[in-house]
Amino acid sequence: MRENGKSPGFAYIAEHIFAPIYPVIANHIVAESGIKSGTCLDLGCGIASLGISIAQITEMRIYGVDLSREMCRLSQEKALHHRISDKVVPLIADVHVLPFQNGCADLIVSRGSVFFWNDLPAAFNEIARVLAPGGQAWIGGGFGTKELREQISEKMAAINPQWQSNSKERLSPENQKVIEEAAEQTELFCHTVRDDSGFWVVLSK
Repeated sequence: MRENGKSPGFAYIAEHIFAPIYPVIANHIVAESGIKSGTCLDLGCGIASLGISIAQITEMRIYGVDLSREMCRLSQEKALHHRISDKVVPLIADVHVLPFQNGCADLIVSRGSVFFWNDLPAAFNEIARVLAPGGQAWIGGGFGTKELREQISEKMAAINPQWQSNSKERLSPENQKVIEEAAEQTELFCHTVRDDSGFWVVLSK
C-alpha cells in the first residue's frame, strides 16, 4: 500500500479503504430524510464518494463542492466511471462562502470535512442560508456501522499509527458539542445522531 515509503494519498484512501461506508451512509440519510429529488450539495466532498452514492439511489442533482481543483477533477472522473456524470457537478468553492442562491439545496451532506472548517459558525450560517424549506443537512463523521469503523480503523492504523487517536479526538463528545453549538446558532431545528459508528449533526428547515 505504501509507495517509496510514503503513505497513499487521500484519493486512494477514499476510493480503496473508505469506499464501503458511502453507500451505507447514503442509504441511511436518504431513508431518514425522505429526500430523493431536487438538489444535493456534498460539501468538502473530496472525490465526491458520498454525493455519488446518493446520486446512484435518487433522482437528485449533486454538486460536489471542494476547495481542491484536483479533488474536483477526480470527482468528475469518478462520476464518469459510474456513468452518472450528467447528475454530478464538481465545483471549486469554499464552504464558508457558498456560491449558491438562498434556499436552493434540498439536501446537504458533508462527511469528514467539518473537522477542518476554519470558522464553524460562518460555515453553518452558509448551510442554513442555502438550505431549502423542508430540506435537511447532515454534517459529521459517521462510518456507517460499528463494524465498518473498526475495519477502517485497523487499515488506517497500518498506514498512520496516529490515525486512531486523531479519529477518536475528532469524534469525541467535546468536539461534537462544539459542532452542535455552531449548528444551533443558526436557529434551525437541530438534532444529533450518534452511535458506535460516529455522529451526525442534522439541521432541518
